[in-house]
Amino acid sequence: MNLNLNPGDIMTTPRTLQLIAFLGLVPLMILLAAVQTPAAAQDVAASAVSVVEVEAEDYAFRMPGEIPSGWTTFELANRGDEHHFMLIARLPDGMAYDDYVTDVVMPFNERWYDLRDGRIDSDDVMPLLTEDLPEWFWNVEFMGGPGYLAPGLSGTATMNLEPGTYIVECYMRTADGEMHSMEGMLDPLIVTDEPSIEEIPAANMRVELSEAGMSVDGYLEQGTNTFEVHWMDHPDGTFGHDVHIMRLEDSTPEEVVEWLNFLNTDALAEPAPGTFVGGINMMPAGSTGYFTADLEPGQYLLVSVYTGAMGVLTEVTVEGS
Repeated sequence: MNLNLNPGDIMTTPRTLQLIAFLGLVPLMILLAAVQTPAAAQDVAASAVSVVEVEAEDYAFRMPGEIPSGWTTFELANRGDEHHFMLIARLPDGMAYDDYVTDVVMPFNERWYDLRDGRIDSDDVMPLLTEDLPEWFWNVEFMGGPGYLAPGLSGTATMNLEPGTYIVECYMRTADGEMHSMEGMLDPLIVTDEPSIEEIPAANMRVELSEAGMSVDGYLEQGTNTFEVHWMDHPDGTFGHDVHIMRLEDSTPEEVVEWLNFLNTDALAEPAPGTFVGGINMMPAGSTGYFTADLEPGQYLLVSVYTGAMGVLTEVTVEGS
């Protein structure tokens, strides 16, 4: 994502507003020396070429460290006791995992703890981070990955990945306000030049994400559903769209949006306001990605974490068979 902004832009620029969203997204780690290297958490092999099996634990990913390029399906199984997801981000050419840790993670780590512990407020965070972050940070591309999943659930996300160096992370929060990435859910991923053989899935629900909101077309049924997601654009001055599906249970959409607000220091921690059953993380404008979710009869909310407060959400119903 190339924002093409000037370093001096602070309070009202798209860069500043995107920093607000990114506060909950960057792995803010103080124990980075202990974080896994490429060899960490790789005891679960891909079940086939371009179908990558991933286990999410409290707090680690178990997955291969190298995969072929092209259309790739990530099958994420949440084996932990908390909600997890896996964001996939491509680093700019010439940047490595260690650069991301040193130049991005450490500055965010410092400012996050300042905010969490009350030494600064949210108005202070963005100017400080604008000064702290390297210019190459603004060229990091977020390329999807399986969305929010409650404990014990599984889901998939399918994206077209180019060769390069990527990172994967989960930034949900523990009960005492630590990012899951701080606890170990941050790893490098290499996408090679070898092409994959994955086929694009057939979908029963189409989702379009744009400045106008979220539109859906298709049908949902009890059992496994496949969503085809199109990023039409991203609103100016925001980090952009993603989409996750949650069974509403006793919560309102407004309560869900507040729980997803990364500047709320009580957000993104258990208990969640409902059961998240899948989704797909941010992708560039013009991209298409897919995800699956197993649905029972009931009322669900499709919601964008970063633009849900702007109305990018919709309620859907799954009827019983």
